[in-house]
Amino acid sequence: MESIGLYQLNCLVKRELKNRFPDSFLVVAEIADVKENRSGHCYLELIEKREEDDAIIATARATIWSFTYRMLKPYFETTTGKSLQKGIKVLVKAEIVFHELYGYSLNIKDIDPTFTVGDLERKRKEILDRLTQEGVIDMNRELEFPMLPKTIAIISSPTAAGYGDFVDQLHRNAYGYAFHTKLFPAVMQGEKTTESIIAALERIYEYESLFDVVVIIRGGGSQTDLGSFDSYELAANVAQFPIPILAGIGHERDETIVDRVAYRSVKTPTAAAAFLIECFHEVDALLEEAKESLTRETKRILQEEKTRQVVKITEFKQFTRLFLEGQANKLVLSSRRVEHASQLFIRNRMSGFEQLGVKVEGKLGVLFDRQKSRLEDIQKTLAHKTTEVFTANRYVLELAETKMKYADPKNILEKGFSITRVNGKAVRETGKVKKGDMLETELFKGVIRSEIKDIETNV
Repeated sequence: MESIGLYQLNCLVKRELKNRFPDSFLVVAEIADVKENRSGHCYLELIEKREEDDAIIATARATIWSFTYRMLKPYFETTTGKSLQKGIKVLVKAEIVFHELYGYSLNIKDIDPTFTVGDLERKRKEILDRLTQEGVIDMNRELEFPMLPKTIAIISSPTAAGYGDFVDQLHRNAYGYAFHTKLFPAVMQGEKTTESIIAALERIYEYESLFDVVVIIRGGGSQTDLGSFDSYELAANVAQFPIPILAGIGHERDETIVDRVAYRSVKTPTAAAAFLIECFHEVDALLEEAKESLTRETKRILQEEKTRQVVKITEFKQFTRLFLEGQANKLVLSSRRVEHASQLFIRNRMSGFEQLGVKVEGKLGVLFDRQKSRLEDIQKTLAHKTTEVFTANRYVLELAETKMKYADPKNILEKGFSITRVNGKAVRETGKVKKGDMLETELFKGVIRSEIKDIETNV
């Protein structure tokens, strides 16, 4: 067999391919990679997977030249809501290109976005069916949402405009409600979105008891960057998270799978803030309504009680009046009975007293006569005894009078005796005085005052 050169071989292959596939044709493939260069050209890597195990069974390079890409890109994105990105299936109209140097590739002329939409919906349905079969699709929605969600964990890019709008509206709310927020940074668009948000959820889970609600905020990104929010991995994590999750990923048209499994989904980050503020406002309104209801009920009860008391007082007054009238009648009747019984008793007693009086009067007369006779005898005896006592006492008095005359100091002084005093006290012995003392000597007639010059004691 004669050999040929590689270039000659490639030329033969190129000619055969051109003869075999002279026109464009439709190809279904999955995008494995996509890149845009500065010139505006788009380069893709297309693959086909085996359905049984997702093993890659074919690959091909593809190119969309800039003049075609400028038309296809906006049409595809506005129709599908997604950009050409890894993981989506496309139906393209392409021609086979074989270059001697660069080999086999596809030159894409057109893309059917409706095919991609259908495939995406199919994938979404498959993911939703899988979550349903696993029994987790409504787990987060079935959680009890806190009445006052004060402490909020936020998953967002720190530089996202939506994050700033959310925090500003939340903390500057018109009612003055106080919220506590903590940011858990994450990538919110691109290939690492799913991985980054799941990592943020895992960090929040470590402090599960500290937070009332989790808010996922995207805001400000392209409408075509929502693919990551349709992934099974992220949806499964959100659905099974033990804290209610509020999704505010900033899109108006499509609902992502994350929107479906989160406790609640709102269109924008500011709408998420408004929802949380409204939770407080509703409780505030309920409290105000309860306050008014309590006031009304209290007034009603008081009025009913007042009316009941008035009725009771009226009934009591009537009962008291009737009771008192009855008692008064009983007292009058009893008084008459007592009066009659008393009169009868007194009459009976008076008759007995009269008889007793006659008996007592007779006995008192006899007793009086006896006592009078005894008193006369006592009087005579007392008169005799008194005379005897007076006679005896007169003799004693006369004898005492005689003694007193002899004991009178004047009589003693008259006989020549004297009384000597020092400082008004009588002196009976020399031991009670000393030299220099002034003596006062009382005589029968007169007093002599002298000073002691010498003392002589008789033993």
